[in-house]
Amino acid sequence: MEFKKIGVLGGMGPEASANFYYKIIHYCQKEYQAVQDTDFPPMIINSLHLSGFNESGIVDENLVLQQLLDGVDMLNKAGCDFVVIPCNTVHYFIDKLRMKSSIPIVSIIEETVKKVKQNNHGIVGIIGSDTTLRLNIYQKKLNQEDITCISPNNDDFPTITKLILEIMGGKLNYKTKKKVISIIEEMKKKSTEALILGCTEIPLAINQEDVDFKVYDTLQILAEVAVNFAVIKD
Repeated sequence: MEFKKIGVLGGMGPEASANFYYKIIHYCQKEYQAVQDTDFPPMIINSLHLSGFNESGIVDENLVLQQLLDGVDMLNKAGCDFVVIPCNTVHYFIDKLRMKSSIPIVSIIEETVKKVKQNNHGIVGIIGSDTTLRLNIYQKKLNQEDITCISPNNDDFPTITKLILEIMGGKLNYKTKKKVISIIEEMKKKSTEALILGCTEIPLAINQEDVDFKVYDTLQILAEVAVNFAVIKD
């Protein structure tokens, strides 16, 4: 099987990027019966040592943008055929990054919204970083497709941020997870039909087994799209 070379702009955070790599491997094994090394797509992972960014999201826009531009440029020069970014929050800059890249950048936001639309959901909930929620990164795309997006209450943001920080530090507290699940359950009461895990750390703590309605793991969606896009079809 022939593949395009995947460029991964990662490190936001490192464990989410590692999980993304595992999801690519497992998807190749499941969908393409991959066994040998040559059955998997070539990848270059640029794990950014990103400043101006923390568990709440973007702290310094200009600083973060410049590092992302430099990261995309490196992947361009490394001979990648396209770029994926396993972080929802920094897709706030997707248009600016695409303007500076000579190769395509696949959007985790756009691909997730496509999945939601394909499944005919009219109302979806979202949890994510403070920045992702406050900047309405998903809401804008969903609204363009006439899909209503339900966000947590502002008072719930610190609890979600705490969960993300615990995941990043490898110190997940079950009580924090339980509180976030309670937030999700409250969103469901507002006629929410499905839930978008709009932060790539969150699937490391919460998945479909924890929620009794449809969950969209954005990291899994991006992994599958990346592999499918990388496969060169005869």
